[in-house]
Amino acid sequence: MAGTILKNAFLGLLLVIMTLSALGGIAAAVWSAVGGGSGAAGTGTTVAVTLSPGTPSTSLYPGGQTNVVLSVSNSNVATVRIGSLTLDTLRGTGGFSVDAPHAACVLSAVTYTTQTNGTTGWTVPGKVGTVNGSLAITLTNAVAMSTSAVSACQGATFTVFLIGAP
Repeated sequence: MAGTILKNAFLGLLLVIMTLSALGGIAAAVWSAVGGGSGAAGTGTTVAVTLSPGTPSTSLYPGGQTNVVLSVSNSNVATVRIGSLTLDTLRGTGGFSVDAPHAACVLSAVTYTTQTNGTTGWTVPGKVGTVNGSLAITLTNAVAMSTSAVSACQGATFTVFLIGAP
């Protein structure tokens, strides 16, 4: 009977050792598994923001200056920073246009000062869902009229064409 107990203890111990060895082997296989694969990533394309034509907030008069108001639309998901707003001299007449009844107004009497928002620029929010991000901007005293402006400029409505730069 003592031999049977010893034999059963030995078999039990052997079973425990075999079970632990098998579990250890499985664990080692899981932790040391090697794999392979490939991945790809890319960046989206940033689309230029859209600037509405600027309009003076009040009437211009010889020797005076006024604010210019405009809006910016951003169809990108990410925010876009505009560092400065400069005159787009390729549009209109040197960057300006005037309403038809005042076509005789000489636009060289109107000037624009490049704006940087105090060197901080502007941050235009990104698109959310299907709604483009937008920002209303007021450019303080950005447009001026020289004292040499002709009488045909009295009461004129001006448009200011601008370009945003980083």
